[in-house]
Amino acid sequence: MIPQSVIDDIRQRADIVEIISDYVQLNPSGRNFKALSPFTQEKTPSFVVSPDKQIYKCFSTGKGGNVFSFLMEMEKVNFPEAVELVAKRTGIDISRFGSQETPARKEEEKGMTTLRWAARLFHQTLMSETGKKGLAYLAAGRGLSAETITAFGLGYAPESWNHLLHESQRAGIDEKLLAELGLLTINRQKNSRYDTFRNRVIFPILTVGGQVAGFGGRTLSNDPDAPKYLNSPESRMFEKSKLLYGLHAAKQNIRRTETAILVEGYMDVLALHQAGITNAIASCGTSLTRHQAKTLQRYTSTVLFIYDADPAGKKSMMSGIDILLTEGITPTVLILPPGDDPDSFVRREGRRFFMEYTDKNKLSFIDFQLRYFMEAGNLENPDTKAGAIRIMVETISNIPDRIRKELYLQELSEKLHVSMPALLELTGHKPAQQRFRPNGEQTTHKNSKNRKQKTLQITVLEKTFLKALLESTIYGNAVLEFAASHEEMLELKHPAAREILYHMIRRYRQCAENKEDMIDPVTEISMFATTEARNLASGLLIEQPVSSRWQERPEAEREHARRCLTAFLDAFKTIILDQLVQRKERVTEALREENDNDKALLLQKEIIELNTTIRKTSSDLGVMISGILEGR
Repeated sequence: MIPQSVIDDIRQRADIVEIISDYVQLNPSGRNFKALSPFTQEKTPSFVVSPDKQIYKCFSTGKGGNVFSFLMEMEKVNFPEAVELVAKRTGIDISRFGSQETPARKEEEKGMTTLRWAARLFHQTLMSETGKKGLAYLAAGRGLSAETITAFGLGYAPESWNHLLHESQRAGIDEKLLAELGLLTINRQKNSRYDTFRNRVIFPILTVGGQVAGFGGRTLSNDPDAPKYLNSPESRMFEKSKLLYGLHAAKQNIRRTETAILVEGYMDVLALHQAGITNAIASCGTSLTRHQAKTLQRYTSTVLFIYDADPAGKKSMMSGIDILLTEGITPTVLILPPGDDPDSFVRREGRRFFMEYTDKNKLSFIDFQLRYFMEAGNLENPDTKAGAIRIMVETISNIPDRIRKELYLQELSEKLHVSMPALLELTGHKPAQQRFRPNGEQTTHKNSKNRKQKTLQITVLEKTFLKALLESTIYGNAVLEFAASHEEMLELKHPAAREILYHMIRRYRQCAENKEDMIDPVTEISMFATTEARNLASGLLIEQPVSSRWQERPEAEREHARRCLTAFLDAFKTIILDQLVQRKERVTEALREENDNDKALLLQKEIIELNTTIRKTSSDLGVMISGILEGR
């Protein structure tokens, strides 16, 4: 729904270096910037950002693109959402393009606006005279600094029954919407309405992108009947099972450390972040869900559980281990000293001791399960031990990767002195030697075929052709026009190369009515259908120009344009002729193997015709190319 001209404007006004700097530490390297890859854990920088071309390329993974594709990769959002994120950074209002076209979208915008308003109200109240009680609890009682309180937007709901209600009336906010969002409670029997959160410190719960989705409130009342914690009720905006508290602040460090620390409470997250352990998150007072695990899997493959060491906490970790393993995440567990939680432990001992204690005492999920069943007395006799083993094997069976699964089964076999065949039988699988044919011919053939498909490399010729095509658009659409008019003659073997060519030709035809429209290849990168095409195009653009010496010559732009065109036309000619030459080679090979004289004569005739076609095509293309270059 957003016009291409607006997308181009957003990208051109964005500073890719500034945006990527939010995720990695960029260091100047000539005309570019370099960093350690945000996609892998490496020691040598292979991630390059070009401020001139406004693109990036990761040479360790092959990933690359523009500012939109970077945010799509890092934030796991689609293209329109990435455009919206960049538009906000550049101050361009795109709300008129589609976002308010449907009633559902309008309602969602109103809900998000109202939640932001409520979060500001709670925080302003905390910092005012009315919020002294809440501030004393957070600062003096729980040791939170002003910086932490502000960074996480903590607030306070006073003891009044209608503080938020009165403020909403002054702000002109619909009471029905407040009720839908759980900020207002309506008692239809008594025909009354009142604030849902009263006499509570407030913890705004944000989405990964930093939007307020709901609230958690911790009571300051001594009333034994009042729930200690109260969360926003489920609504279209607040789905507790899909949210992780603190993830918006922790995601960058989770990627960097490749580990998320999963705790139970809001205060645990805040205390750890304040101590500098900024990869901590919490599951909003619920046991871990599949949806939360899927969200975590976008950022890391390792999670450290630090739940309370009471029976409820251990039971939650047991179920959470199964969920994480199912999503391909490896869980580890840390048991804190009796009576401690992450909040109390890190405040008392400090960051350094906390990290040292974690390194020495964290358990693999298998060791945690063994300890859990041992403490419960389930490993003392054969019957209960067999039941515990079945549970542990079921846990390992959740691992999607077969090799990792068998390695963990081997570890369990060694620790429990139970044979591998017995454990494999529990998983429903036969041992490996019974599953595969002894000679392995079928498997080997299939694997080699898959490897051949996966390792298909783009030729130097196709790279030269595409690089010249993409770079030529800086100077207009003349080369694209030529490619479009000769499309039926072009056949690129590499699938990503074909996609780039056909996409650029399609875009040229869309813009053909207005000859003045320029096609920006950097903007087009985000619109390629496959990741392979985006990575290939960004790699071609970030490499040295067609001639690395053009910048040293006078009239550099004109010279570069000519070299782009020359390289494109040379590659075009070779691609066309290669098709004819390969066809001739196939016919020649068929002639060698043909025993029928009549068929052999037909093949000889075809070879003669192909030789004539090759010579004529070469001559015609040479004349055409010379004419084009002389006309430039």
